[in-house]
Amino acid sequence: MLKNILHRIFKKKYFIFYFYFLSLMVIDSSLVAFDNSFHINHIYLNQENFLDIKSYQFTKLDDEIWYEKGNGWRLSGGSLGLDLLYTNLEARIKSPLSKEVSIIFSTKQEEFYEIKPFRYLVEIEWKVFDGISFSILGMPEYDKRKADQGMSISIGESPWNFLHFRKLLQDLHYNEKNFYDDSYYNSHPVENFVEGAFRWKKWRTRFSFLEDKKFSKIFPNEGFIFSYEGKDYKTLIDYYFGKRSMTGLLWRYFDIFKVRESNKTTTILKENNRKQRLHYSFIDYYWLYPLNTNFHITIGLREDKFTNYFRQLEMTKENYDFFLWTFQIYGILRHEIRTDRYWEYALYTGDTEKAKNFITDENKDERKRKYESKMRVSWEIKNLKKESSLMLTSTWNLDNFFNDFWDGGNIKYQKTF
Repeated sequence: MLKNILHRIFKKKYFIFYFYFLSLMVIDSSLVAFDNSFHINHIYLNQENFLDIKSYQFTKLDDEIWYEKGNGWRLSGGSLGLDLLYTNLEARIKSPLSKEVSIIFSTKQEEFYEIKPFRYLVEIEWKVFDGISFSILGMPEYDKRKADQGMSISIGESPWNFLHFRKLLQDLHYNEKNFYDDSYYNSHPVENFVEGAFRWKKWRTRFSFLEDKKFSKIFPNEGFIFSYEGKDYKTLIDYYFGKRSMTGLLWRYFDIFKVRESNKTTTILKENNRKQRLHYSFIDYYWLYPLNTNFHITIGLREDKFTNYFRQLEMTKENYDFFLWTFQIYGILRHEIRTDRYWEYALYTGDTEKAKNFITDENKDERKRKYESKMRVSWEIKNLKKESSLMLTSTWNLDNFFNDFWDGGNIKYQKTF
């Protein structure tokens, strides 16, 4: 298919234009999308949080429905403790105006370690010819300083056998339209994004690479300079034995670097002299198999690693490396009791290690390794077309059941069309 598409590009003499555009999209491509958060904070993850997150995330069966549809929205929220909530929001709505032109609204946001301001994209897509689409896109704002603008190109069509390239220029006109204060960018944030999905016989793969190029923003009145760069990669490989029987591997990695460095001799806010590197990766191996027409089982192994390298530049005794590691085994049993009603029973058990290693000897290192386990009981209702589902979940603490038996709740909703 790609060979035929490239042949058409040569025939229509668009090759030079597309080659130049793809070069802009791919050169220097390597970063997590900057979300307009200029703060550097501590991380408050608990020992069992990666078991919580796995139990709250959409299951592989949910994802199978989600990625096969072009439109939909979904939201999951669940407790990570007394004060924090895991949230995952995704939406993509495509509205055709004609055979060639469509309007697309999309957003994707996951929060589990820090506050993420809401972001979205509005896209005008033009189908140049079969298999090739070109878009202009952005995030309009009342405050024009913060408006984003960009372009994208797609080769092939979703949900399968396509490549999508996007370049987004964030806060593009900030410097010339900022009359609120004297802050400015040395260069505005630039986001590069590449994603694709392919299937061949019984194999399926999806991948995405997201980059924010390094930039700095200067705040003369507040007396600090903020710098940022990062990267976010995700890859999935599945092999299908049958319609609902498969094995697969999901991998994700992100790396974020932030600095708030004071450019004054006296500093009022401690945050104005901080540096932070956030590193996270997980690998999830799963096996799905239908036991019969009413029962379906999922078994999996997952490893999560999260590190926060935190530096208070003028106070070395407060510098530390935070580390949370979890290796878990999980199993999910799905029971269809009616055409539109389901129960799910799941067990998650893992070896966890949480550490806080201080750079100097003035503070004592903190390290704790323990086993965590929890049970999930969920009730789900779907509409008869299987396009909409609501799941209510309660989780139970198995490793300390008699002292603290309830471990939080979760609500998930998914709508596709």
